[in-house]
Amino acid sequence: MPEKKPLQKPTNLRPYFCKLVINNQSLTILEISPYYEKHNHEYWESLEKKKAKGIKITDEKLKRKIISDELIQELVKQLDGEEEIRQEGRYHHWTYYSFITFISDKAYKLVWCFDDYETNIIGIVNCYRIGKYDKKQK
Repeated sequence: MPEKKPLQKPTNLRPYFCKLVINNQSLTILEISPYYEKHNHEYWESLEKKKAKGIKITDEKLKRKIISDELIQELVKQLDGEEEIRQEGRYHHWTYYSFITFISDKAYKLVWCFDDYETNIIGIVNCYRIGKYDKKQK
């Protein structure tokens, strides 16, 4: 019986250098999927509808909603040294995880995977705001 080839990973990933240890796994490459841009697009559409109704959106509120590669890189740094992140699932040769991180008092959920064959890579699958976990202002 011929050996199955592993599934090909997406070709639209954006690679960056990183230096992290997560769950005792050393990582040197961060690959970010542009999937989060779908959420940005949905948010922009919602904004356009609000603007049409005369509702104003401040720059500060806009910055809290829009996700970027730079924001994801900042959030990923917070994972460095974490040792007990539980896996959420497997698909072929990828193991999936998620973790809630913060910038200031705002919560974001990162979803990523590790590849059994390329063990130095963390692949960010998605990132989005998760307001119910925001830290309360005092």
